Amino acid sequence: MGVLTALGVLGAIGLLVVLFLQRGRDGMDLSLGGLLRLYLYLASLAGVIAFAIGLAGIIAYVLAAAFGVDVVYGGQIPRPVPPIAPVCAPNSSCPPFMSPFPQPFVPDERVRRQTEDLVRGVTFVIFGGVFWGAHWWARRSLAGVAERGSGLHRAYLIVGTAIFGIATIALLPMGIYQALSYAIVPADQFTFRPGAGEALSGGLAALPIWLVYLWLVQRALRTAPPPSPTVV
Repeated sequence: MGVLTALGVLGAIGLLVVLFLQRGRDGMDLSLGGLLRLYLYLASLAGVIAFAIGLAGIIAYVLAAAFGVDVVYGGQIPRPVPPIAPVCAPNSSCPPFMSPFPQPFVPDERVRRQTEDLVRGVTFVIFGGVFWGAHWWARRSLAGVAERGSGLHRAYLIVGTAIFGIATIALLPMGIYQALSYAIVPADQFTFRPGAGEALSGGLAALPIWLVYLWLVQRALRTAPPPSPTVV
């Protein structure tokens, strides 16, 4: 999923920018422990993105199995039509017609794409989940529960919410539109209709992750200590 990958790169840059902007207020920790914490958050974000890419592949496979490969991967690519035998005059013998080229069986490319989506989805879900879990455990072991109140943790939650929120609003409406267009708008035999699989599966994969990040941000706001009063 190119959209999620691009947003992940921008999110990592945004996390670094937020950390740099907090330098004047909280101080930037450039020690080995501080850099390790920064790496753990960036790696955790990368693990979640890999998990989302895998989840999108599995969703595309399930949608294709439920509604057909046409909806997810588009119409079948036109293939060359074999030549038609010439018409012979009445009461005359026709010579045997030989096709100028053989017509081998060509498998449907969309079935192969569906299988590839399943394999890619399972691989990325397992790898992304294990990768995120290992770095989450490392973050908890190094900093403990008090890490939730740090600026780096808050920036991680905000960046994750922004990445998957943008992915949801960019992919899900387009995927729903393409699916409804395929089901409602009459097809033209001379027009190739692209499928809704990439946008629809990507949006459906990003939606629950965005909701989880949004819930974590709201929980962090509710549990944040009140600001200390300023003494004049």
